[in-house]
Amino acid sequence: MDRYLVSFDTKHVAHETVDVLVIGTGVAGLTAAIAAARGGAATLMVNKAQLEESNTSWAKGGIAAVMTSDDSFESHVQDTLTASDGLCEETVVRTIIEGGPAAIDFLQSCGAKFDRSNGQLDLGREGGHSGHRIVHAGGDATGEEVSRSLLTTCLNTPGLRAYKNTFVLDMLTQDGKCVGAIMMRHNEPHVVWARTVILASGGIGQLYRESSNPPVATGDGHAMCIRAGAEMRDMEMVQFHPTLLYVAGLERRLITEALRGHGAYLRNSLGERFMVDRHELAELAPRDVVSRAINQEMQRTGDSAAFLDVTHLDQPELRAKFPTFMQSCDDADIDPSTSWVPIRPGPHYMIGGIRASLDGTTSIEGLLAVGEVSSTGLHGANRLASNSLLEGLVCGERAGKLAAAHGESDGKPPRISFERPIRSTRRIDVPDMTAAVKGGMWRYMGVERSERGMSSFLRQLESWSRMANEQERRFPTEWQLENMLEVAIAMTKAALARKESRGVHFRDDFPAKDEALAVMHTGFRNGGEVTLSRE
Repeated sequence: MDRYLVSFDTKHVAHETVDVLVIGTGVAGLTAAIAAARGGAATLMVNKAQLEESNTSWAKGGIAAVMTSDDSFESHVQDTLTASDGLCEETVVRTIIEGGPAAIDFLQSCGAKFDRSNGQLDLGREGGHSGHRIVHAGGDATGEEVSRSLLTTCLNTPGLRAYKNTFVLDMLTQDGKCVGAIMMRHNEPHVVWARTVILASGGIGQLYRESSNPPVATGDGHAMCIRAGAEMRDMEMVQFHPTLLYVAGLERRLITEALRGHGAYLRNSLGERFMVDRHELAELAPRDVVSRAINQEMQRTGDSAAFLDVTHLDQPELRAKFPTFMQSCDDADIDPSTSWVPIRPGPHYMIGGIRASLDGTTSIEGLLAVGEVSSTGLHGANRLASNSLLEGLVCGERAGKLAAAHGESDGKPPRISFERPIRSTRRIDVPDMTAAVKGGMWRYMGVERSERGMSSFLRQLESWSRMANEQERRFPTEWQLENMLEVAIAMTKAALARKESRGVHFRDDFPAKDEALAVMHTGFRNGGEVTLSRE
């Protein structure tokens, strides 16, 4: 694996200097950028598409936060610990959950308008939660409102600038320290030197054939960290959302879990409510349980989907509370008052990532990581619904404040150069290989896994990676493909190393938990083997 995606010499590349560079414009990146700029740091945030394009803006659920006297931090903590299947860190869980009320207040100060009933926040309930504590907006459009309010605040914050349509290729490192990043801006290489880089690049859903994630979620941040030698953790842990709309010819749209909290049923093609006999919480069981159950029902019945039944619910109320879901039904020519809605699981949230502290600190000096790209210890082996936006808010603010405290950039930037050898003139079919990676990830690294399948797939991934690595890359689709391959290899290696089933990681050949691995994390750095440790 080459250290950088492209050849460059910083002496001959346009460059600029800032105090803080934020990569990504989801909830974590936007919050970090606001905190850094308000702390007096000259801050630049960049995104490879439009600034509004992120996993956050696509989020349909809400934000889990203790906001009423009949709820408690302890209850939220225990729900999170239960869902995590023994792999999260309780101190981290408590700190983030206790930051919930302040996070909601911060969003409201930024202009976020949450749904209310009789003047009070209208709190929903989602799978794994013991009560109603989900703050939401527009029924099932919370992410869009969170993104709107934070982005508006960012663009009106002094000392904070933003670049859109800017593809970050790699973080620049020297003597083990991150000193900035090289990116493509206006089709030209561009270097941004920074005292602190905050990585908030989001998830990896587009590594799979079907995903609830937007097109930008190709694991670029994870791949950059692998190449830079950062410590990665629990890369086998990717959460599948149980309910993606599954209609041939239409995009796979997420159907919020809050709909099941509102009373929707899951049925197979025979009409059976199969979750009733599988878990005491039935349709509100943790996402890993529901996803596997749906997968098993599809295998048992031979169908390509299971079904969400809302025919027994008040339809005008559904249209008022879940307008995105109802619009998706309209687009698919489905009448939910008389017909069941076809659904199946799809990759939704990357739990594993760059090992990071609550303030974003990583194993590389000068690099902070927040949000979905990071692994803080909050989610363990299975993310509790709606905890992710909360994590982005709490950890994003901490990272931004830490970055501002690092002070201003000073000194002359170093000269960094890299020559990427072209080892072959043979051209690969990028769309075809990309589609093959996505299909293989769904088949071998999906809801259920096995050593035989993963081992075979790993050999294929490594072969594809060698082929891609031999080429000269000039276009974003080529950079994304190599990033996808590097992340897929890391995920598959980690999944092979965890020889048990835990949380979202289910292995047909090791279906039971191994209590010796109950507190063991998988970890590795570039060039090394996957290790299992308590850290």
